[in-house]
Amino acid sequence: MARITLKIPWRYRACMFSLITLSWVSGVAFFVMNRWLTIEGEFGLEKHPAQATVLKLHAASAFLMMVSYGYLLATHVPAGYRSRRQRILGLGLVGAIGFLIVTAYGLYYVGGENFRSLIGYAHAAVGFVFPLLMAFHIITGKSRK
Repeated sequence: MARITLKIPWRYRACMFSLITLSWVSGVAFFVMNRWLTIEGEFGLEKHPAQATVLKLHAASAFLMMVSYGYLLATHVPAGYRSRRQRILGLGLVGAIGFLIVTAYGLYYVGGENFRSLIGYAHAAVGFVFPLLMAFHIITGKSRK
């Protein structure tokens, strides 16, 4: 595979965008299912049975995204920082991904229900806008060549 610098090879981009899409779609689906979708069960209203599977899919794709993120941190980010192009937006993306990782950990292992609810909404808010930030980073980066 070609080396990653400021220009990311198309195979890596395709893999990364696929993971981002899968993670985003599964995250939105889980959020909707968890907040608003219930079914009538044997003992009253229950969570949708697909919710657990969607969350597992989200976790798996997010885990693979973290591996991808680590590779970008070691290659693309230092090259971009040295070039001074897109520095603020790039650091914003690094911060957003870091925030998503920390809040995902917090959803599993930190605090009571009220605190977890707050973390969940914060995680969802950043997760919802992440693809827009990424798209803006890519579009403005290409226009500044």
